[in-house]
Amino acid sequence: MKTRRRSPCDFSHPTTRVCKRNARGQEIYCYTARLLWQGQESITVAAAFHMDNVTVGGLLLAAGDCFVETYYANYWYNVFGIYARDSHRLRGWYANIGKPVTLTPEHIAYRDLALDLVVLPNGTQTVLDTDEFEALHLPPAEAHRALQALHSLQQRFRRYWRLLAR
Repeated sequence: MKTRRRSPCDFSHPTTRVCKRNARGQEIYCYTARLLWQGQESITVAAAFHMDNVTVGGLLLAAGDCFVETYYANYWYNVFGIYARDSHRLRGWYANIGKPVTLTPEHIAYRDLALDLVVLPNGTQTVLDTDEFEALHLPPAEAHRALQALHSLQQRFRRYWRLLAR
């Protein structure tokens, strides 16, 4: 007898709370998610998008879409794979540049540094919110780390597309 694998977008048993904080550490919003995987340096959860439909950098984020979110303890970014609610088709990736998180299975809190990267399924990349990032007036070392993280993430996605093109 074959057992049916549960979809990562099955939100019937949320087990984790995710909180986005601004650069000063103030809570912006929180939501529940379901733990999919946890390692020593990263954690992956699935959450439903509960906001109005919006298009950012060419990427549609629609109410009910499935976000498969990976947070890292050793990288200055997190990456969300966005999947359409009904078809489960990959819409693209949305990455937040921010400080590394402290990971527990029950709670994830990340400090967002405004810079975002959108990557569409065809490999097109769009950097968002550079003006908001500059307005933060971060200490030079912190701003440098954030920009390094953005560059590193862009390179990772470019390498991925080069491998796919082979």
